[in-house]
Amino acid sequence: MYIHSITSLTAPELTPLSLLEKEYRWGERNHKIFSRFHKMQSASLFTHETLPDLVFELLQKLRAECDPGLFRQIRYVAWAHSLHAASPFDRMDSQYGVFQTFFGDQQIEFFSATQASCASGLVGLQYLQAKMRAAQQNKSSGNTDSQNQASVCGVLITGEKCFHRTVQYVDQNGYFGEAFCATLVGMTPSPHSLHLRALHIQQLGAYGTRMRETDRESENAYDHAFLPVMSETIQKALECAGRRPEELDAVLPYHISPVTFDRLADRTGFSREIVFRHNLYTLGHCFCSDAFLNIKSLLACRDNSVRAQCILALASGVAGTFGAMVLESDNKDIL
Repeated sequence: MYIHSITSLTAPELTPLSLLEKEYRWGERNHKIFSRFHKMQSASLFTHETLPDLVFELLQKLRAECDPGLFRQIRYVAWAHSLHAASPFDRMDSQYGVFQTFFGDQQIEFFSATQASCASGLVGLQYLQAKMRAAQQNKSSGNTDSQNQASVCGVLITGEKCFHRTVQYVDQNGYFGEAFCATLVGMTPSPHSLHLRALHIQQLGAYGTRMRETDRESENAYDHAFLPVMSETIQKALECAGRRPEELDAVLPYHISPVTFDRLADRTGFSREIVFRHNLYTLGHCFCSDAFLNIKSLLACRDNSVRAQCILALASGVAGTFGAMVLESDNKDIL
């Protein structure tokens, strides 16, 4: 599978940490942890916009930026959620109508993934890959509808709201952000596309209830299991891609404790220097969007020292889902 393009939507002005402290009511101890230990600076927050409005703005931006030929090939839309909310499941019929009208295709398929929390974006990618691969097989088997399925594309939507009016959707002690991505994927390459060489997802089943109930013993056990399981996930993804840790050119983190990725580097065997920290301190943890925001930023980087032919992107979900994907570019320099 190939990533053709990523359209992103972030707040035009970032919210500084001093205002985030007031918004979350962190308290002095948590503020010191975020500011001094983690060195967080800001987050992307949309003050007034609703989630449906932001997603529609994202899709309009996708249409404006997307190659028209690829846009016409979109047949599948996946919406990956970190938060276990009723929407869009309570409005599936109307959502289908919105996407059918927007993409101009009455046969378009729309689905939503949420079970893997902040790793749901990678689960959504995996499902899009399965759908498009099945479409290719229909073509090769001589299906009468194969002409329409020959070069299908899919779109993965990611991003959440942290606050809306009097409602706070995220943890009181969190450092979250509101940023959205529409990632266009297909099974055949296009100019400047990234090749998804491997995608590995694994779970710690014992923590599936963590979204609704937990205790200190369980939290401690999860913290102890985190680094070994994420390291194993990385190793299996690299094995599937036929790559070694020292062959990586860039590692794309998700926006949690920066020191976590130093520890993963030491355990796994890649250099700390290749961890891409461009958004780590400024956007907040944007749920399923982190990996895709970082891919887009890396591709847009104008620093000639960034040479990234082999890229590792990571994600994990609070309920025990871990994901890693290996991407490769044919371009010597990503500029």
